[in-house]
Amino acid sequence: MRTIAVINQKGGCGKTTVAVNLAAALGELEKKVLLVDMDPQSHASLSLDISSQEVEYTTYDLLKNPRVTAEDATCRYSDHLDVIPSSPVLGAIEQELAGRDARETRLASKLARVDDMYDYAVIDSPPNVGLLTFNALMSAGEVVIPVDPSIFSLQGVGKLRETVELLENETKHRVTVSILVNNIEKRTNFSKNLVDELERLHGHELMDVTISHSVKYKEASLRGVSIFGIPRSDKLKWEFLTLARELEDRSSLIDTADMGEWMEKLHGPRVTSGSVIFSVDAPAADSVYLTGEFTNWSREGLRMEKDGEDGLWKVAVDLDSGEYEYRYIIDGVWIKDPRNVDSVLNEFGQENSLLIV
Repeated sequence: MRTIAVINQKGGCGKTTVAVNLAAALGELEKKVLLVDMDPQSHASLSLDISSQEVEYTTYDLLKNPRVTAEDATCRYSDHLDVIPSSPVLGAIEQELAGRDARETRLASKLARVDDMYDYAVIDSPPNVGLLTFNALMSAGEVVIPVDPSIFSLQGVGKLRETVELLENETKHRVTVSILVNNIEKRTNFSKNLVDELERLHGHELMDVTISHSVKYKEASLRGVSIFGIPRSDKLKWEFLTLARELEDRSSLIDTADMGEWMEKLHGPRVTSGSVIFSVDAPAADSVYLTGEFTNWSREGLRMEKDGEDGLWKVAVDLDSGEYEYRYIIDGVWIKDPRNVDSVLNEFGQENSLLIV
């Protein structure tokens, strides 16, 4: 699954319009798409007539509750497009997760479990750089930055690129950046000059397609549909289909090998068709065991084998569908899985890692 985060800390640049209609355009190309609304304003959800009051789970529950999976929170919009909606309470998540381990990778952990169910995930981020935007960035292999024709947007792109570079330096998680000129009146000299300046500053990242200004987007949101549900909007549909195809063509820029290694190192147990592969990084350890509900919390547990010289210990376990609490025993010390953000308190007030198969 290719995951694209649509981000810009500046409001009013058409970020949600791009996210919703890009997801719809990829669906029109018969790709299986998941749209994730990470903005507490819930505009992406409301644009498709999905209210948080009418669903059981939202992105708030997805980040907060370890037992809520991406599948649990998904709503079907069309044959090719599913949506995980947002709600205003999502705005409180940063305070609620303050001090918690791996809070920036909670979305990535949940999306990793539906990796084989979709061709694309498109994430609509909030108009700021905070915990929710970092969750989007840590989940994504690609970033689309919509830029509207204003001097403030032009200045903001440089700041946002610095944020992405800082993320890459701190986490070693690389993303491919694409800059999209959006909401533009193409015939004005100002717009032409803006595009020329973006070409000069960010030429290799600037997308060929541009998205026109139109009141049709407001009409689509009012009706609770994408632009593909609005009559007499062929030009706009063509632009978003062109955007989707251009992103498809850019797939060669994505280092899928590096992304696969990143996902494996980040998300702990990996569910395969035949078993669950548990792995933990302990290069200096002499012995590592896996224990949990599936071993009746035996102190012997299941012996893990060291994989080569990289310090990664692994074991494959056959498990039926369900929930399982587990821990690792490294040289006699019991610890929770440092790669798995999902955990629950046990009867001793300590955290057990939680796996949902």
